[in-house]
Amino acid sequence: MTWTEETLRAEGFENPKRAAKELSALSAELGTPAAERIHEAAKRTSEPDELIAAFERIREGLRGLPETPLTRLLDWLPAVLHASTFVPRLLTTRPGLLRWLAGSRTLTREKPREHYRREALCATRRIAPTDAEGLYRRLRRYKYRELLRLMVRDATLRAPMSELGREQTALSEALIGAALSWAERSLQTKYGTPDTPGFCILGMGKLGGEDLNFSSDVDLIYLYRADGHTTGGTSGSLPTVQYYTRLGEAVTQALTKVTAEGFCYRVDLNLRPQGRAGAMVLSLPASLAYYETFGRMWERAALTKARAVAGDATLAEELLSELGPFIWRRSLDLSAVDGLRDLKAQIDMRGKASADDVKLGPGGIREVEFFVNALQLLQGGKDPSLREPRTMRALRKLERAGFVSGPDADALEEAYVFLRRVENRLQMLEERQTQALPTGERERRRLATSLGHADWETFRAELERHRRFVLEAFNTLLGQTARDEVPDEPLLALALDADLPPEQRQVALSQRGFEDPERALAELERLARVPHSPFTDGGSGVKAVRLLSELAQTPDPDQALLHFSDFLARLHQPEGYLRLLTGMPRASRRLFNLFGQSDYLSRIFLRHPELLDALVQAQLDEANKSTERIRQELGARLARHPDAEAKHGAMPRFKNEEVLRIGLNDIGGDLSVPEVARQLTAVADAILDECLFLALEEQRERYGLPLDASGQREGLVVIAMGKLGGYELGYHSDLDLIFVYSGNGQADTSGGSRGAVTHHEYFAKAVQRLMTLLQVQLREGHLYKIDARLRPSGNQGALVVSQDALREHHQKRAQLWERQALIKARPAAGDAVRFRTVRDEVLAPLVYERPLPPDAAAEIDRLRTRMERELAHENAHQLNPKLGQGGLVDVEFTVQYLQLVHGREHPRVRGTHTLAALEGLQAEGLLPPEDAEALRQGYLFLRRVENRLRLVHASSLAHMPTGGRPLAQLARRLGVLGTEPGETFLAQYRASAARVRDVYARVLRAPRSV
Repeated sequence: MTWTEETLRAEGFENPKRAAKELSALSAELGTPAAERIHEAAKRTSEPDELIAAFERIREGLRGLPETPLTRLLDWLPAVLHASTFVPRLLTTRPGLLRWLAGSRTLTREKPREHYRREALCATRRIAPTDAEGLYRRLRRYKYRELLRLMVRDATLRAPMSELGREQTALSEALIGAALSWAERSLQTKYGTPDTPGFCILGMGKLGGEDLNFSSDVDLIYLYRADGHTTGGTSGSLPTVQYYTRLGEAVTQALTKVTAEGFCYRVDLNLRPQGRAGAMVLSLPASLAYYETFGRMWERAALTKARAVAGDATLAEELLSELGPFIWRRSLDLSAVDGLRDLKAQIDMRGKASADDVKLGPGGIREVEFFVNALQLLQGGKDPSLREPRTMRALRKLERAGFVSGPDADALEEAYVFLRRVENRLQMLEERQTQALPTGERERRRLATSLGHADWETFRAELERHRRFVLEAFNTLLGQTARDEVPDEPLLALALDADLPPEQRQVALSQRGFEDPERALAELERLARVPHSPFTDGGSGVKAVRLLSELAQTPDPDQALLHFSDFLARLHQPEGYLRLLTGMPRASRRLFNLFGQSDYLSRIFLRHPELLDALVQAQLDEANKSTERIRQELGARLARHPDAEAKHGAMPRFKNEEVLRIGLNDIGGDLSVPEVARQLTAVADAILDECLFLALEEQRERYGLPLDASGQREGLVVIAMGKLGGYELGYHSDLDLIFVYSGNGQADTSGGSRGAVTHHEYFAKAVQRLMTLLQVQLREGHLYKIDARLRPSGNQGALVVSQDALREHHQKRAQLWERQALIKARPAAGDAVRFRTVRDEVLAPLVYERPLPPDAAAEIDRLRTRMERELAHENAHQLNPKLGQGGLVDVEFTVQYLQLVHGREHPRVRGTHTLAALEGLQAEGLLPPEDAEALRQGYLFLRRVENRLRLVHASSLAHMPTGGRPLAQLARRLGVLGTEPGETFLAQYRASAARVRDVYARVLRAPRSV
């Protein structure tokens, strides 16, 4: 017979030329009647070209078959070849399976469980205990042979789903049993037999419920009877826990390893006690102790399907008998109802993100299973007949007991069978674990027609009819509470679902804002290993989703998740802290916001996770503490320690805790920019004072006291300059200090353990010791970096100067910038009385009383321009909020210049704080209100940006990015939201900088006479 291109094109072939060639080849090889049967079968499918091509690929296996077997195969194969691209690949590599299939006597009927067990053992019993590769090869060849048979039974013969589920399960049990038998022989040769024998493999989930499909995982738990030792073999003896662990590893490897022949099953051991964090194998006593102490609702639900699938079945019976009261509660337990509602909410969340998933989506397989399982758990304690692991049998028992009506049971079973058939067909296509409906037109048509529907629309209509009924039943079960409480986070529910492939979970994380989804998934896997946490065992319940949702809402979800994972890893008993966080949303939000906002503060917290108690108890919520309160708290902390070294060692911890308190309230919006600066300044002042006391006490013991001619003690004052002087300290700010003493520097001290020194040498040693105390690196870090370059003659001058030397330098040699710097001078520690003398006799006359030189504005502008040119380092990729154009220095130099100009006549403008000076300048009419407001808003905006930059890392970060992820993260840290937060914030920054520079230019670059 000749197949013309015209005829084939009219019949729907897309490539009639190729089809005609392939049909001719099949006719020549198999005979014209066979080729015509194939042609007729192809015309009835949605993809005729593919079916012809599939037969062409497998014709080697069909060659030479007698007419009767060939006819039988030509009846059976079209449906399965149309439904599956995997089957032609299998038959191409193993053509002999076609002859076996044609002669199979069990193709049209269910094969008994015992037959599977016997065949698998027969296939593997002669394999040497050392020949693991031989075992893998035999197991996989047997598995794929039987899988082919079952696919034909499904696609062609429409075998009942109950039969297919039982046979898939029987096949799995046979393979697991054969793997166990070989592994026992292998290990017994090396180590002998355990002196307390007894090992069982529990089947859970679909394996336990005899509902496996074509690409199911197998959920297993490995259980042994008791601890002891083996009798010894060629490699010695082992404790039984090690022996059975190796046994479990060998079985798992035999099933999961991918070889040239394929694999048997993916093995999921996460349902074992403690999930991924637990041991691979557990003894009977340890298992009982775990469930009785820590068992949760989802574990009760999982155990309803537990049964022995290999090994010592009596061991499984003992376990389940002992756990009966735990699984099946005789009285209604309100906590159990709440637990079921949480499980229901978990399913609901997954469904929202899986609309086209026949298992996880709304009205899907999982909702049917939950409906049945929940009623079993609620009623099975009083009615033992309901304790049935198989879903459909359990449904009918619930019907007979009156808990489900007959029509509802019929509709649920019809829906379940339909959905399971669809699931099987989806997985049959490429032997891949999927439950997602196809999105392409061709794939949809193939699925619909392979299931006997005319087209996709007809199939979809029936699917939706079943799903609507299931969804209605699911929603009415246990009321609506769970649905109302479910966080609207379907993507995060997917990300937390350990049943899904990693790639799908990573996509969900990426769509929810995680920049590095692979790393984020690794952290979720790490959290899943924390015992008794909401994340354990891949659970994506309400609590886990809520916690992850709070992490995802932070400015940097990746960083927040990493720090949270690190936090739990540092705890000896994390479950208690997790209960606190899940039960106190406000505390968890504050903690997660900290983790997502500041790497610097997070690391302080991670060094002291016990600070969570203070966070929970709101001790860290106190935003504004008075300077006196901070000094008192530091004094009380140091009073606990007996010696100077211990007192000094306690200071970094105090500082870090205070910075953490300030930072938490800063990012929480409870402190304004000036308040943050004042709090940080107060902490620095208190620590300076205590360190100075320690330094002076050390010098007193060594050299006595510096006394004047009248016997009065000479004083040392630590003068704060710069940000510290203006009460404007930021995170990681250096402390700008000048050290001034009173009296005659050449006089000698009263003498101590090391004799006497001059007063100058005495105070120099005290200041050197003070700087060491402040800057030395301790376990908790250093206290502060000190910048003493503002002293007379800078780095070339003496570290500590007398009051007279300070006056002489500024009267005779100081430059304008030094006079400008003295505007910020105030006492930070030491002799406050002496400072008043220094202020009245030296500072005020030097700064404000003398007239400014005529070129003062030009000189200050020259210095500012040089700073911008040489230090700002602004370019297309980065800006400098402090030194850059329109930055903080523009504001400060503008204000300081006006203070120098008007301070003599207007004492109100002499404040050390920039904003206070601005207020004075505006109030005195020395700066137009609009200019004052531009500088004020610019200052607050830029200080906030600077604070956020410095909170990210443990350094005084100077630059901000101008694009990409770093800019967007900074914008979110500053509360800028929307689809393009980075661009929005950058526009705000540039506008602010332009306003500030405009005022600066009018004040310092306009011609003026002073």
